[in-house]
Amino acid sequence: MHALASVVVTIIALNPISTAAGTPAVRNAHALAYDPERARVLLFGGADERSVHDDLWEWDGRTWRLLASGGPPARTFPALAYDRARKRLVLFGGNRVLFGSEGERDTFLGDTWEWSEGRWSRRTVEGPSPRAEAGVAYDLRRQRLVLFGGYRTSGAGRVRLGDTWEWDGSRWEEKASARGPSPRSGVAMTYDSERGRVVLFGGSGGPNAETWEWEGTAWHRVEAPAPGRFNSAMAYDSRRKEVIRFGGWNGEVREGDTWRYDGNRWELLPARGPEPRNHASMAYDESRGVMVLFGGHDGDRVFGDTWEWRHEAWSRVAFEPPRRRLDNGH
Repeated sequence: MHALASVVVTIIALNPISTAAGTPAVRNAHALAYDPERARVLLFGGADERSVHDDLWEWDGRTWRLLASGGPPARTFPALAYDRARKRLVLFGGNRVLFGSEGERDTFLGDTWEWSEGRWSRRTVEGPSPRAEAGVAYDLRRQRLVLFGGYRTSGAGRVRLGDTWEWDGSRWEEKASARGPSPRSGVAMTYDSERGRVVLFGGSGGPNAETWEWEGTAWHRVEAPAPGRFNSAMAYDSRRKEVIRFGGWNGEVREGDTWRYDGNRWELLPARGPEPRNHASMAYDESRGVMVLFGGHDGDRVFGDTWEWRHEAWSRVAFEPPRRRLDNGH
């Protein structure tokens, strides 16, 4: 394994916003993370029904508020997590578009950005190769971001990745592992703070029904049967000490089911909630004890609804009508 050092270059967001400014409307292939310092769920980027965005939003439990645009370039499928030790949001990579044949379709990004004190800063650093759909989670015990896999394209087609990296706030380090998940993208990842494990489920390009855990030196597969998925949404409930996972794509159809993982097995929960979808994102708001899920798509429509999971039930707390995705190359 090897570590790569960095130099900080600070860039203030070009269009800071300090007042309420609508909603993210509809969005898919975006990323959510929870900021415990301000007790807000943060949303970055993704695509609506026609274009890709570079905006940063926050959810306070009642309304969405635009914080900034014009920092990191617009992208889909970025890796996003909150670094609690250093009190900053960390963003890595993504793709300049979602679908389509325009010139930037294969523009994969390998940049590292941080949001702190109301501004974006780009870290000039070597690290993981450019990619989209990587899994990411913050290891609270070890104070590291853990990043796994993703994909890029080459002349031969889509290339899926199986490397594991950690970010300590100063440098990226590639972690060697004799065994672990096969190369894949679109995994669901979260951190189980009770057991001190990063949990990974599913993915595209490899076995999509596997559960793996990372404890800092190696991946360990858990025998916990569940239907295969990729691009599902997953987060850890620190009050109830359980992982909650929603929806995703099974290779044939989008799903709208809710699952619980306790470290030993997956349990299908008898809950009705969001319509079947993938490319949604979810984060746990620990100040209010709820999961927050936003957006996604069902193949034809892009969603703009906000849902919360509390006490074994889903409730829709904000709504924008879905929009039909335009076949305009994104």
